[in-house]
Amino acid sequence: MKKLFERCSIWSKVFEMIYGTGVDLVSIGRIEKTIRKWGTRFVTRVFTAEESRICYNRPSSYSAFALRFGAKEAFSKALGLGMRKGIRWRDIEVFNNPAGKPGLRLYGAASEICKEKGINGIHLSLSDDGEYGIAMVVLEILRDGGKTC
Repeated sequence: MKKLFERCSIWSKVFEMIYGTGVDLVSIGRIEKTIRKWGTRFVTRVFTAEESRICYNRPSSYSAFALRFGAKEAFSKALGLGMRKGIRWRDIEVFNNPAGKPGLRLYGAASEICKEKGINGIHLSLSDDGEYGIAMVVLEILRDGGKTC
């Protein structure tokens, strides 16, 4: 057993490095007010069509929009650029896998910047309680150490 562990240990195969972390606390009420004031103008500027469809179909759609907004902000903080360098809101899309775990899909400048920097691991956590939602993003660089099992 010891030989197998030494030979096939994930630590001998993959090197992990955290590139950046980002956290965003978002007021659900603020997002609700913004959507009520600007309507589809705001929604289509910030969210992809799929995100909008999912959020409008949720019982608490304002909370769903707020969490996705927070995830986009947290991602931009983890990247260290904010919403600059050509990154657009819709370049960052929040999705849920079949088990419900949230993740990010990147397009355009967001995707290109991550490729340039070697970022190939993205972790997202979302939570809400009452009037606030929180999003946390961890960006990783994973490199193969060349050792195989």
